[in-house]
Amino acid sequence: MVDIEGEEKREQSSVKHEKPIKEEESVKNKITDTIDNLKKNEKIEDLYNYAKSNTADTVAYVAMILGLLILFFEPFYGGTIIGIVTGLYFSKEIMKPVGNLENFIEEFGMVRSLILGGLLLAFFIKTPMIFISAAAVVAVKQLIAPDKNGCESNGNQNKKP
Repeated sequence: MVDIEGEEKREQSSVKHEKPIKEEESVKNKITDTIDNLKKNEKIEDLYNYAKSNTADTVAYVAMILGLLILFFEPFYGGTIIGIVTGLYFSKEIMKPVGNLENFIEEFGMVRSLILGGLLLAFFIKTPMIFISAAAVVAVKQLIAPDKNGCESNGNQNKKP
């Protein structure tokens, strides 16, 4: 009798295991159907084609989003990522006021320049790694490939005959 009860229990347990397997297969089918539908969607296809043809920009977008998310939990690392991306994309714009500080102050006025300086100082105190990493990237970029605009301001521009 023990064998009969044991066989009944095995049959019941195998029936119980079959249901989750069938549910897993239905979940897999739903996921594959969803992925197939996304592949057929025009907007997703356009986004994929854009990402495929502009890999550097796509990596920058992903890094910026990750940096913003990480910034909430680990400001040091999140700020570093944001600073690197910002330094890569805005090195010329960052160098313009730094290179011509007197002209910048004259253009915006003393009061507005001081207010902007105070704002930048507050941002630096709150998230220093954004500024430090952006400055490091700009410095490295200037060392590797100096900005041609610096030569123009000094009058050492190469002129074509």
